[in-house]
Amino acid sequence: MFSINKLKIITFVIFGGVLFNSHANSLKYILNNSLNNAPELLEAKADIDIAVARVNQARAQHFPVISVIGNKLLGQYHRDESDYDNNSFTPGLRGELNLYSFGGIENDVERNEKEQLYYQFKYSETKENVAYTISDLYLKALLAKESIAVKKKSLDRHNRIISELNVIARNDEGRVSEYVQAEARKILVEQDINYYEKELMTTLSTLSKYTGFPVGESDLVNPFDGMTVSDMYREFTAENNNQNPAYLVSQADIDAKKMGVKVENKKQLPRINLTGNITKDDRQIGIDVTWDIINFSSLYSVDEKVSQLNAAQQRMDRVIRDIEEARRLSVINIQKSTQKLKILDAQILSSTKVVDFYQLQFNVARRSLLDVLNAEKELSDVELSYATTLSDLRYGMLDYLYAQGTLSRWALNSLAH
Repeated sequence: MFSINKLKIITFVIFGGVLFNSHANSLKYILNNSLNNAPELLEAKADIDIAVARVNQARAQHFPVISVIGNKLLGQYHRDESDYDNNSFTPGLRGELNLYSFGGIENDVERNEKEQLYYQFKYSETKENVAYTISDLYLKALLAKESIAVKKKSLDRHNRIISELNVIARNDEGRVSEYVQAEARKILVEQDINYYEKELMTTLSTLSKYTGFPVGESDLVNPFDGMTVSDMYREFTAENNNQNPAYLVSQADIDAKKMGVKVENKKQLPRINLTGNITKDDRQIGIDVTWDIINFSSLYSVDEKVSQLNAAQQRMDRVIRDIEEARRLSVINIQKSTQKLKILDAQILSSTKVVDFYQLQFNVARRSLLDVLNAEKELSDVELSYATTLSDLRYGMLDYLYAQGTLSRWALNSLAH
């Protein structure tokens, strides 16, 4: 049976024990110290504050509006002298209070509350997205680190072969060509190491953009150490799509758009306001009724809101489809990567034996150096394939957590444990 303990032993042997060391700057530590201060999340938090202000603005439509007014006639002409008004500047106050709007204000408040909920869910979605971006970079850097470890093992084996050939070549000039051949293969391995080192350095540099502090090679460890696939399925599988932030964002958007249609329809109904004016000479109070009998702009606004609602509903269908597809693909990736690791496990053992046998046969002149070098390259390729497949397994687990909308919760749960 391909157990998690066996997986640890194999990876320890292949990568020289670089995977299972706890470190302060592990992925769970990075996530918990980077997410709350990420600019993307601070922006999302500001959007929530904006939405709260809009709710208060909508509620304030129920409150009276008091304005300072002032009038001064610049010129006038009347036949009847009694119609003339005073030309002096007349200051005063004007007040207005909505008495009835056929539910327009209440609908506007409810719409803004739905939008506030939308931005709250958007914050959670942004948190998941940033967590995935950081995790993706972390796993990419970890794969580069493990690939370097594989290639350095291959380099050590080449150095051992070259060391033995150096002794042989000094005593047999006819074997110098074999020495040169081994040196050429060694250079190819060194080029691979240089490539993966560049990959590691650039990825860590990008990762530090999100963390705010440098992440070193020693910080890269297996983030899923101690958690089996079964553990992940049991602890971090959402009951349904309703718990996924992307789904909640889309649903809140639909609810807000529905209320937007209601608000635009209510704007076509009368508004009844209590109005009053006070100056040093006059006092006035009355009822002001406003009703747009013909307003084509308002009709087009309703059409716009209906179209926005239809678009939001289509986005919801796409989100559901993407969530379910991501979950299915992650499960397939996990299953196939686990199966492939079993195959590569056996292949590594066989390839290691082949290298040892060919080395012994080469020492007694029963195998050519090319056979030994080819066997060594095959072993290195299999070990590198193992590293890549192990990374695919981790990505499968990461994608599953992301599809379930539980990546942030996993980070907090991991830190607690």
